[in-house]
Amino acid sequence: MMQKRRLVNCRIGVDGAKALAGALVKNSSLQTLELQDNEIGDGGAKALADALAKNSSLQTLSLSHNYIVDGGAKALADALAKNSSLQTLGLEHNQIGSDGSKALAFALTKISSLQTLGLNTTNIDDVGAKALAYALAKNPSLQTLMLRDNNIGDDGAKALADALANNTCLLTYLDLNTWTFSDRTLTRIGIPRDELRKEAISGRSTAAHEAHDALKANGKVRWGRAKLMVVGKVAAGKTSTIRTLLSQPYNPDHDSTIGVELKLTHTRDWKERKCYGDADLGEQIAKYVHLQLAIVKNRLKRLSDGDLRHPTPPRMSTSSSASNVSFDEREIAKAVSTPLRLHIKKQADKPDEEISFTIWDYGGQEVFYALHHLFLTQYGVYVLVFDMREVLGKKRFKERLDEREYAKLASQEDSLETFRFWIDSIRLHAPDANIALVGTYLDQVPDSEEHEEIEYTLETEVLRRCGVKSVVLLNDEAQLWFFPIDNADRDYTNNRARALRESLSKAVIDKDFVKEKVPLRWSYCLEKLLSQDKDYLLLNEVEKLATTECHISKEDVFKMLKYMHELGVLVHLTTGQDDVLRQIVVIRPQWLLKNLSRVICDSSMNHMHRHKKKLLHQGKLPRKLRDSLDNWSERGVSSRDLLEWLWQGQPVDYLVELMHAMLLACPSPWINDADEEGALLIPSLLQPVKDDVRTEALCGLGEQRALAYIEFEVLPKGVFQRFIASLIQSLPGLVGVRNGVVFSNFARIAFDNVDVILETEASGRRVMLHFKKPANKSLKSHVKILQHCLDSIDASFMRGNLGPKLFLSSDGSDSGDACASVDAFADATNNEVPSLQRGKRLSLALFSPFVEDGEAARGLHSSDTSDPKPFDVFLSHAWGENKGVHEKVKSIAGALESRGIRCWLDEKDIGTEILDSMADGIDRCKAIAVFVTQEYMRKVNKGRTEFDNCRDEFCYALQRVKPAGMIPCVLEKEMVDKGTWEGRFGISWSGNPLYVRMLNGGQPDEVDALACSIRQVIGLQEEAMEPLRAETSEKEEAEVAEKTSITTGMAVTRPAASIICNDNSGSNVKSAEMENDDEDDEQRELWSTWKAGKSYTRR
Repeated sequence: MMQKRRLVNCRIGVDGAKALAGALVKNSSLQTLELQDNEIGDGGAKALADALAKNSSLQTLSLSHNYIVDGGAKALADALAKNSSLQTLGLEHNQIGSDGSKALAFALTKISSLQTLGLNTTNIDDVGAKALAYALAKNPSLQTLMLRDNNIGDDGAKALADALANNTCLLTYLDLNTWTFSDRTLTRIGIPRDELRKEAISGRSTAAHEAHDALKANGKVRWGRAKLMVVGKVAAGKTSTIRTLLSQPYNPDHDSTIGVELKLTHTRDWKERKCYGDADLGEQIAKYVHLQLAIVKNRLKRLSDGDLRHPTPPRMSTSSSASNVSFDEREIAKAVSTPLRLHIKKQADKPDEEISFTIWDYGGQEVFYALHHLFLTQYGVYVLVFDMREVLGKKRFKERLDEREYAKLASQEDSLETFRFWIDSIRLHAPDANIALVGTYLDQVPDSEEHEEIEYTLETEVLRRCGVKSVVLLNDEAQLWFFPIDNADRDYTNNRARALRESLSKAVIDKDFVKEKVPLRWSYCLEKLLSQDKDYLLLNEVEKLATTECHISKEDVFKMLKYMHELGVLVHLTTGQDDVLRQIVVIRPQWLLKNLSRVICDSSMNHMHRHKKKLLHQGKLPRKLRDSLDNWSERGVSSRDLLEWLWQGQPVDYLVELMHAMLLACPSPWINDADEEGALLIPSLLQPVKDDVRTEALCGLGEQRALAYIEFEVLPKGVFQRFIASLIQSLPGLVGVRNGVVFSNFARIAFDNVDVILETEASGRRVMLHFKKPANKSLKSHVKILQHCLDSIDASFMRGNLGPKLFLSSDGSDSGDACASVDAFADATNNEVPSLQRGKRLSLALFSPFVEDGEAARGLHSSDTSDPKPFDVFLSHAWGENKGVHEKVKSIAGALESRGIRCWLDEKDIGTEILDSMADGIDRCKAIAVFVTQEYMRKVNKGRTEFDNCRDEFCYALQRVKPAGMIPCVLEKEMVDKGTWEGRFGISWSGNPLYVRMLNGGQPDEVDALACSIRQVIGLQEEAMEPLRAETSEKEEAEVAEKTSITTGMAVTRPAASIICNDNSGSNVKSAEMENDDEDDEQRELWSTWKAGKSYTRR
């Protein structure tokens, strides 16, 4: 679907323009048409004007250098009055004259969509300028007007100046030849002649000079940007509500949003910006200049009042010397091209109440719920759109609607359930964000009594039950908890839309993220990034641009990226098991969403079917991928070849790792199947289980079953699918799918040779765990690992708000008198535990095979001791030939113990059950030391069908401790070069080039280096815990400490010690004597790096 067409200097002439006009009438996707220098004349302009009057998609039309005179300009002016989509019209270097400019000016008084009008070198005189000045006072949308190199004299300039002084004029950019005006005119405009002389001498306008000085000073101003996130069920009217907010015409034929669409607006006019990627650099610089002027005026006033103290100069940034920095003149010129523009800014002097909203229009399809944690944020305000007819009950409208429209309506019960889902989702990801409830179809539900009934239903069935009344925005004008609107009738809903706009603006105006002052260089850097005309850049490219061209320190680059990521301006992900995600900065978030939507398709609304047909018949799918396409659409499994074809020309490794890190995909788990290596299961594509399949699978477990379940405060859709992905990623060799039984809400898996069925319970708040009772085998670790996977999902994606709690059944049922909380097992007395039914106790023997005795019962509860992690480090290694490596590691363990480091070593701490011991050992250790050998790497890289303890140990550690808590210790010289680390093992480190070299098998200086690294990892974990402890009550501290110390991911650059080296170089080697002298300095440097966010990530 083509959105841009560029035909510059093609000499298409009048006939070519007419042919294009004919196509434009039928086209509904083209947004930009560039026809500069094509000799189309008035005839071609008139043909295009006729098409423009009928087209509703074109946003930019460039017609410069085309011999257009007043007749063509008049035709285009008439077309503008009928068009509601065009935002930019370029007519530079055409002879439209006074008559043409007057026609365009008249059109400007009637339209509200055009934002930019280019009229440089168009033979406009004072008459035309006066007409345009009159139009500026009437037009509600025009922001940029270019009039350079015309015949405008003093009278025209005065008229324009008077128009700009009018408070209703919204123009922010006017390009004129100020040098040709008289001193009197310049004085009236507010630009002294001597400033123009300076401009002529320096080659830079006064405004640009001030802008350059502001950037050199590294001043900070309030950016005032927030996200406006519009959510709700499919076809509730979200996109139409956005169009209402932006005063755009109602479009009844628009397609449902797939994934997310983005727009940008400003609260001063609530008009859509022509470009989503807008850094507001000019406005930020203007704010800074005005603030500096205000400071000077205030100081002068104090002096005049008798305060003779010398004013303290503003502090200058020390990040780089102001005298040694310079900035791109062209970039600044685009932001502040003339002194007059700065004068306009001074007149407008925007108040701090104005906000720039990035509008996120979220698709309502369930398959995209898995993406919510990526983009739902507390840095903004939410609009939850619902259909008032559904909340009232669809039966009331059966006689009013035709059969097709009536069938589209959901029942009241389903509507309220969806309503609660969205409320819960918002509270999970943004507990303090405000929510505006917007009811659509006011034309069909106009009665105030019906509005009161809707309010009562929402208040009793949703708001009270979800506990969100404190964050819901009130509609004070209508005295309701929601805002009823009619998106189809602008005249009827204008006042209602105004009340909604005001409420949304007030909701964020006092938020810290809106008031936070941002360095001007950040805005300048964003402007430079957006000008790259790329969807994404490599991190080193961004760092180079930011540090060398924008003079931002390297530490501040990561602060800037984090801030802009949180506000949805760009995407920079620092989660995941390797460095791939961190190395790419997505400049245009829509690119990311578009690519994810090519793989994650909704089977509802026929999206999957249509997408599949398009790939087959229009996408030229290779024959060899037809079976892969079927597997993807029917089983949710995509081959690597299919992914590479779907993402042609894109960074496939980045997108695959993104899906892995976000648990949107995992390795295909099918047992005895033909899925090739690299195939991915995409859980979001799975369908719900059918009753007969569920019954058959449960019967397959036999009568001897054990039951446990995990109950949540809230369980959003998509968590169960992530649960499956997390389990398969954590233990690829121990988890597989039995007989293809895996669905969006049900899965039968083989877990360490135990058949297990996982399913969501009907209430939607529980995950049930059905086990086939094994002979002579404990299920304690199975249950703990399953719970830990959910804990990790909760902490990483749900901000710890799911509140999962584990319960065990004594008889295979979930009745209260047969079940006990796992917390109760910590205090098991007399081999009994209290059941959920008050006053009843149950024998521990009934809970076999989960527990066998009191000690095992207490082991189920991870906080059974004062220290849930009694070991400092888990020593992971392959034993090697004749136990050679194991003997070295054993010796190193003894040396570490003598230095006060508590070690977990398989020989002395392993039990009879390998899975139990491995899981328990990793869960009870603060750090992991991985002893790197060729054999260890080979074991970790084994395929999913091969059994290997080293691989499972390594993968489980990645999920539980995260890469930043894992320390590679190189035992073989062949593994010194990190570039030789291959496969799963090689990509699993967070880009950290530092490791501990132990080529001599554990000499004292090598052990000292390892002990130092272990202590640093533990220290950083404890530092990361401090903010959470400060915010958490004493009662909750133990629980939060257990979760966070396990699930907090930190990517930290460890300071050099005596044997800690870069990849290939030994140049960083220090003597042990120097280490103590430098330790304090190194620790301070490490801490400042971590605190600045240089390479620290909390998942």
